[in-house]
Amino acid sequence: MHRSLLAWGAMVAIFASPWRCFAEEGHVMAPLSDNMPQSQYLTLDQQIQMIDVEILLLKAELAQKNQQVSQVGVYLTELKTLLSAESLSPKMQARFARLQAYYDSAQQVLQPPSAGQFHFNPKKMLALLPMSGPYSQAGQAVYQGLQDAFHEMPMPYDLEVLDTNIYDSMFEAWEWVRLYQPSFIFGPLQKSHVAELKALDLHTPVLAFNEAEKLDVRDAMRVLSPSSSTDALASLMTYLQESHAQRIVLLSDGDKKSQALVKHFEALLEQTDVLLPIQVVNVTKIDSHVDAALEQALHAQQSQGRKGWLQHTIGHRLEFEERPRQDLDVVVSFLPYRLAMQVSPLLEYYHLNALAHYWLPSELPPVNQLVTSLPYWQSTSAILPSYYAALIQKKQSSKISDSGVGIFYALGQLAAKAVVNLTQENTHVTRSELGDLSVDSEQRFHIYPDVYWLDTGVFERLTP
Repeated sequence: MHRSLLAWGAMVAIFASPWRCFAEEGHVMAPLSDNMPQSQYLTLDQQIQMIDVEILLLKAELAQKNQQVSQVGVYLTELKTLLSAESLSPKMQARFARLQAYYDSAQQVLQPPSAGQFHFNPKKMLALLPMSGPYSQAGQAVYQGLQDAFHEMPMPYDLEVLDTNIYDSMFEAWEWVRLYQPSFIFGPLQKSHVAELKALDLHTPVLAFNEAEKLDVRDAMRVLSPSSSTDALASLMTYLQESHAQRIVLLSDGDKKSQALVKHFEALLEQTDVLLPIQVVNVTKIDSHVDAALEQALHAQQSQGRKGWLQHTIGHRLEFEERPRQDLDVVVSFLPYRLAMQVSPLLEYYHLNALAHYWLPSELPPVNQLVTSLPYWQSTSAILPSYYAALIQKKQSSKISDSGVGIFYALGQLAAKAVVNLTQENTHVTRSELGDLSVDSEQRFHIYPDVYWLDTGVFERLTP
């Protein structure tokens, strides 16, 4: 105990020396250094944070000395998340600037990574999964699926697992991963962990189990997600093109996921080059009531104004029926199911039964809730993941009471088969209970959803 206190005191003395101050519990210390403003005061927690910054700077400088460019980038990324550069002392800012300049210049000299950077090697695989904590059941199921799939394959392999739940961030976990030097990484599972891992300078191939923003073909990361919004939007675009839809209305609510789907769909439209372009003529946000929002999107209230003007002009009371716009082909809703199920009945109210309604859920509802709601849906084409639709059909037949863990086991098995297929010359479609997995020319994995017809209790697959 005495030695531990001495060691701690030495650390504080070494790393706090730039400010020539010492720490006492509960006291706010005034820095005496000429390099920092006299008005700035550091609490004990802030001084400990500065020690963390100093350690990261030293690690980055050591990596620079050893010409480990990628590691310098990793440490700079962590420094930026820990503290803004303006919060550092002038000396620390200068060191940070020198490291950043070195990293930027080194990146320009280095050859850009090739598209073949993502390759599979089973020699020393590592799974980054939550083996404890709230997501432990899912993590353990994925790992078991990986193990069982590789065990059935006639090839040598080595697969270990690292519990991501014991680390505060993926940066902390990556320190250990870097020392282990795996040949291939499966995971992470949580979306926040995938984003943190993507921010690091990866050179080890990674197959993550959740979506990642703005992945480039040159990145070492790929994604395998059975509920990918990117694949769902691509499928929606295909269905709209096949139905020759040209003028559509988009419905969303205030949810971030719903708004993101609208944004990504509009971006996809701009990138798509087709003979008959699809035009979004209206984007309507539902604040509280679907009927009011749809009335606005269909311009039904405008016929009320025309009726009032004509009635006033001729001086006679008129029999009137609202007439919405007739120049639309499709209504697309990025809504939760309780709002989406109201759209088609309202279209029928406006005598727009011929107007197709595609529903791409902003968030998948629990299977039980959607099954219960099926009698109340009318004439809706729902874009749903294959595994989710299979659960609904089994639930309708009262065959399951599934917790969803089986899905994660299947995900692990499919991940193993997917990466092994990359080593084969003729990559083909892999069939699984999660859906048909395909790989494009840029080694990106896709599990495209299907279209299902929802109408007064009917739940049928439309796509062949």
